[in-house]
Amino acid sequence: MTNQKVSASNPKLNGRAPHLLIDESAVADVVLLPGDPARVLMFKDLLEDFNIVSSNREFVIGKGKYQGKDITICSTGIGGPSTEIAVIELIELGAKALIRIGGTGSLKQGISCGDMIINTGAMRKGGASNFYAPPEYPAVASYEVLDTLANACKKMNTKYWMGISASVGSFFAGQGRLANGKKFHNDNLLKDYENLNIINIEMEAETILTLGSLYGVYTGSICAVHADRVNDIWLEDFAEAQLKMCTIALEASVELMNKYL
Repeated sequence: MTNQKVSASNPKLNGRAPHLLIDESAVADVVLLPGDPARVLMFKDLLEDFNIVSSNREFVIGKGKYQGKDITICSTGIGGPSTEIAVIELIELGAKALIRIGGTGSLKQGISCGDMIINTGAMRKGGASNFYAPPEYPAVASYEVLDTLANACKKMNTKYWMGISASVGSFFAGQGRLANGKKFHNDNLLKDYENLNIINIEMEAETILTLGSLYGVYTGSICAVHADRVNDIWLEDFAEAQLKMCTIALEASVELMNKYL
């Protein structure tokens, strides 16, 4: 136990961020952001010299090398509030690019389970980013990240789609699902998203994209489709699609560092 006192408005202890529990040495220029802490462990076989450097609450952080480049992986947990914490602390520690890697539900006919979706922007319905910028402020991905993610998909001969997501702070009612047998959403919710030409629905992208723009950090999002909401199909075995998505993100990260950072 220590009697050391730190600032409650911006707490740090021995240079470590209060939630991620890491210092600048753990943060590479490019950080990949899965929601699921377990997805960080998927990089054990993809990166050289991979180590878990911190594990606290929903935040698991690993670091390793891919094609000689340092890469950090940091889980964000589910939704805007925990994602906000991870993003702000990573930016404070020197991250230059943040790329979401996750799962998503598709809202457009023809987008199948296992396809990749690269979001050019997001509808801001996550909640946390509203404390930083008014609703009119756009959540847009960096061109540089879009370029490298698309190139990586082409390199790996993987079907991908680009467009806007609905990034919402709810899994059940906010995504048109029954909540413990009760319906709290409008029957036309998903159709309304479709009419806006929104191609997918997920929970973290808008927080990352909005904060990245505010702080001048490159951001992007690539998600593997595990739910086809048009045809009501859920992909039970998601491991292969996740692994491919992780590899695509690593390939894009290397190009991003070589070409833009």
